[in-house]
Amino acid sequence: MATLTFKKGSTPHILHTTFMAGDSLTYDEAYENKKIRHLTQRVADLNKKFVEANITSPLMVIDEANERGGTHARYFYRGVGCPFEHRAGARGY
Repeated sequence: MATLTFKKGSTPHILHTTFMAGDSLTYDEAYENKKIRHLTQRVADLNKKFVEANITSPLMVIDEANERGGTHARYFYRGVGCPFEHRAGARGY
C-alpha cells in the first residue's frame, strides 16, 4: 500500500493540513497568512507527492476574480467539506 509522508513543518505539510481542514488558499492568502511564497510551485510539489505515492490527488483549483481586476487561482482538496468544490468552474488540479 502506498503511503504519503510529510516532514512536519514543511510547506507541503502546511498545505496538506490546511486543505484537509477544508480550507482553501490563493497566492495572496498563502503569503499573508502562512508566509508561503510561490504557491503555484508549492502546490505542484504537493501534487508530486501524491503522484510519487501512487495516490489520486485530491487537489482542485478554481479561478476567481482578485482585487486587482484580474483572476487568481484558489487551491483546495475535494471531499473534505470545502465549499468551493461544488462551485461552477472548479476542476481537478
